[in-house]
Amino acid sequence: MNHSFFPNDSERFHMGRVALGLEAPDFILHGAKYLNVYTREFLDGDIWISGRFIARISTDICKFTTKIIDVSGKFLAPGFVEGHIHVESSLADPVTFSQAALRCGVTSVFTDFHEVGAVAGRPGIKEMCEALRETDVKALFITPPQLPFLPELQHTLSTLNTVEALDLLNEDESVGLAEVNGQEIVKTLKNGDANDLALFDKAVRQRKTPEGHLFLTRGEELDACLAVGISSDHEPRKQEEVIEKIRKGVFVMLRNGTIAREVETLVGVIARENLPTDRVGLVTDDMMISHMTSDDYMLHKVRLAVKSGIPVPEALRMVSYNIAEHYRLGELIGTLRSGSYADILVFDSPETLQLERVIASGHPIPLKSEPSKTKRTYSPELLHTILRPPLTKEELQFIPKDYQDEEVTIRSIEMNQINRFTELVEVPVKVKNGDADLSSSDENLFYLICANRQRKDLLGKAFLKDYGLKNGAIAVSQAHDHHGIVALGRSKEDLLVAANRVIELQGGIVLVQNGQITEELPLPVAGLMSDLPMEETISRIHDIEDKLRNGGVKWYQPLFFLFWLGMEVAPFFRITDRGLFDTEEEKVISCIVGGKQVD
Repeated sequence: MNHSFFPNDSERFHMGRVALGLEAPDFILHGAKYLNVYTREFLDGDIWISGRFIARISTDICKFTTKIIDVSGKFLAPGFVEGHIHVESSLADPVTFSQAALRCGVTSVFTDFHEVGAVAGRPGIKEMCEALRETDVKALFITPPQLPFLPELQHTLSTLNTVEALDLLNEDESVGLAEVNGQEIVKTLKNGDANDLALFDKAVRQRKTPEGHLFLTRGEELDACLAVGISSDHEPRKQEEVIEKIRKGVFVMLRNGTIAREVETLVGVIARENLPTDRVGLVTDDMMISHMTSDDYMLHKVRLAVKSGIPVPEALRMVSYNIAEHYRLGELIGTLRSGSYADILVFDSPETLQLERVIASGHPIPLKSEPSKTKRTYSPELLHTILRPPLTKEELQFIPKDYQDEEVTIRSIEMNQINRFTELVEVPVKVKNGDADLSSSDENLFYLICANRQRKDLLGKAFLKDYGLKNGAIAVSQAHDHHGIVALGRSKEDLLVAANRVIELQGGIVLVQNGQITEELPLPVAGLMSDLPMEETISRIHDIEDKLRNGGVKWYQPLFFLFWLGMEVAPFFRITDRGLFDTEEEKVISCIVGGKQVD
């Protein structure tokens, strides 16, 4: 398999000869209409395929005897292009992720692997890129400008500096800078100097795009971000924000993933305001592999767009050509034309969009799951990333030991499932054995911790309200963007069992009920991803979620919300390895009213 993204001289030469009728194509897709992304028409034309690429689209009869695949009466579209996704959030390693993506029609992926970078630095990112590059997915990479993204706030196991980021940026298949935080750009412009933007200058000079994370960035701050080179945003939350950003020249990415629902809530403004659809891409950001099905992944976004009043050709462009053009690769992916990749989706019709066949780089992809022929071996550095010792009960002290009152008022995090924001709720509880006794309250309260992967001294403690689990605990080693160990429990004993099992597994999701481990999913690859076969990973995710829901959890996504409880940039209160964190004020606050933080 040729793992280089760009066609070589030999491939281009043979494509040209096939187009001229001097050589036979490898096979021809005959009898269908195809989507011309340039004219937005459904046209007749047989597709002649040479190796990985399309050599010609024509109604002429080929003079050579060659393989003909009859797709008469069908409708052909370009392979889907995933414009913004974090493979690690799927909970599957790159090999298994690509298998799931391909069967859903996703043939090209833009990703950055910054989650692995926070754990294993540049070597880890390169190892992930190589693993994805060796699959049938076209893998394009976006480089984090630095890791951690917020070095003054986040404690990560590894880092990425500017020199290392530039090394990644210089690779052929690197197309830009990832997750450029708009608020951090504004701070740099106010308090830094021109040298702080040197990496942006190098990216733009190489015709590579700084990709924006412009949450709540509007008005003059948005103008400032555009002035330094930012080209896109995948974080709009309001319809008027979409209008402003498109009118100012931002390429807007609307997300639908496991918890993000911006395609559902925002895509309607495009047709209503008659905005240009070519300035919009429909992307995912974060999606567990259990949700990567044909109906729930990319086609769901297309159908939502069509339902909102966007014509089918425009909706399909939003998940193919628009994104490819944004990344300046529109002649190779996201299109059906001579010289482009033979990434072709076969549908029954433009009206129903039932996916019947996927061809990626000229190869047929099975739509039903097949066991992977090989299991990739990862380096020890990626498989041993939790370096701290097990937790002890003595470390789980949530209020000062010298607290004298019989009752204490705690500050508990409560999640708003609609906007994914959090707030603090004050709840009185009894004090027993020198600590807060959550069992004394009728509220659904949990002990909550975030343990740094390496440093024993970094163990943040807080409380959570209304997760719903009636008894037991759950611990995870996915905690964007630092990936400490986040655990919650109705009792400290169950919390310890769950968290320490995650440490023993070198990453995972562990559910404890009635003092016993009832379900677990090991995540040994960087402590973030499973290396189990796809169906087993999916089955274990479903088993954990089923037990959580049967145990009383009412959250819309009972696992995925846990992965976000430690994110320091998400509104408004989170758990970090330093304790309860106010993300607006960027400071640790006490989890008891009128008290000091417990170290």
